[in-house]
Amino acid sequence: MGDERTLRAHARAAMKTGNLPDRRPERVWGGLGSGESCAVCGRTVDKQDVELELEFSANPGAGPTVYHVHARCFAAWEFERRNGGLNDHSLPPADEGGIIPGGERSTTERGKGG
Repeated sequence: MGDERTLRAHARAAMKTGNLPDRRPERVWGGLGSGESCAVCGRTVDKQDVELELEFSANPGAGPTVYHVHARCFAAWEFERRNGGLNDHSLPPADEGGIIPGGERSTTERGKGG
């Protein structure tokens, strides 16, 4: 896969060429590798690797688009997506710790005891 700098360069290139969106996915799934090609580094996500599937909504009438990435490649893509100046103004608030919000997330405020 390479070092962090190389992975971030691959992530920037994937976004600039349109091979990977530069916005938050609607859903993220995780598990063992499926043998698919990583959308960031291009290498196979082997069965012993942790894989994340990034699901993006498609045009009406079409199914979602799914991208497979290694966990480290996802981290590099997320960093570049947030900090790479690719005009993504839909970032979650800083207190979310880099987690992409979803329906399963608790809506209880921190420190409110509830």
